[in-house]
Amino acid sequence: MFKTIFLKEMKDVLRDKRSITLLILFPIVMMAALTFFYDKLLTTNRDQSFVIAIDKGTDSEFVTKLESYLPDVKIETYEDVQQAVEDKKTQIGIKIAADWKELLEQQKSIPVNVYFDPGSQESSGAWGLLQSVFSAWQNETVQLRLADQNIDSSVLEVFQVETKTTKDENDAIASFMLALLLPLLIPIAVANGSYPSATELFAGEKEKKTIEALLITPVKPIKILLAKWLTISLLGIFTGILCVGLLSGLMNFTSELKKGMSAIQDPVLFISMSVGLIVLYAIFIAELEMILSMLANSVKEAGYYITPVMGIIMVPMLFMFFAGESLNLPLYVIPVMNLFLFVRDSFNGQLSVEAFMLAVGGYVVLIGILFPIANKLFHNHRLMLGK
Repeated sequence: MFKTIFLKEMKDVLRDKRSITLLILFPIVMMAALTFFYDKLLTTNRDQSFVIAIDKGTDSEFVTKLESYLPDVKIETYEDVQQAVEDKKTQIGIKIAADWKELLEQQKSIPVNVYFDPGSQESSGAWGLLQSVFSAWQNETVQLRLADQNIDSSVLEVFQVETKTTKDENDAIASFMLALLLPLLIPIAVANGSYPSATELFAGEKEKKTIEALLITPVKPIKILLAKWLTISLLGIFTGILCVGLLSGLMNFTSELKKGMSAIQDPVLFISMSVGLIVLYAIFIAELEMILSMLANSVKEAGYYITPVMGIIMVPMLFMFFAGESLNLPLYVIPVMNLFLFVRDSFNGQLSVEAFMLAVGGYVVLIGILFPIANKLFHNHRLMLGK
């Protein structure tokens, strides 16, 4: 009898076009769009080109020197350099003293005005690039001056710093992007996947007055409740796993984002644990949506109750940034946050079975606490029959 009720509920849900949209079309469009957006973002940051504005009448020797340091950067002349930057015609502007060569020969400081927009990412990036140019030019000039005085340039080297990164820079940035992308999309996808069935199987049946016929059948109410809960949970699980599968497939068509997967030391263990957490999270969120739907008398009212849950899902992500990057095991018992932490720590090389078990335990306890509440509400016929 349980199987019959479960199949009946599943058929009812899948006949709804809204369910199909949120279960299949929404994850496909969302994952494809964001995957290629993030990949394009990485490619754009790597191949970013700038335009430098210089004052009209600037000495050609200065322009030649800039071009030697920045062969790929376009240099244009303007009457008003500052206005050109403000009008977004160029990312950065330079005004240098007309007598800069004389000042250089006299070993005096050369006044240089640089105009950039600190609120613009491109303009700020151009300023960072220009800073490195002036620093290199200054070091080169100092070396020449010391050589003229027969002074060994090594007297200026207090430290010989050699940087050695623990990860490839491009791979590290791609890993960071994935660590943000995965925990941001999957919880929302799971919640959206179970949302239509949660509203329809309780509030919807109240509204259509079909719940009464179901309650008078010779089946224990707990079996009916479990069949509905299983239906809602499976649809959420399907959406979550579909998102992971889509992302894995789409990664093969990206040029930069796929490099981030190199940070995962054990991909099989990571995927296995991810699926486990998605299953438990889907069961938990389905139970929560189920309870809220029982309290509503219509699909519209259930939407009012469940919609804030979608926003609350994002709250743990805000607190995660204050938790530090080291492995923090106690935080893994907090629902939803453990998804964010698990992905972040996995991409940081801190994949931990102990942390995974704490997350599992946290979900099991919460599911165990919420189920008696759901069962009690479902046995309240006055509540379930609605107005």
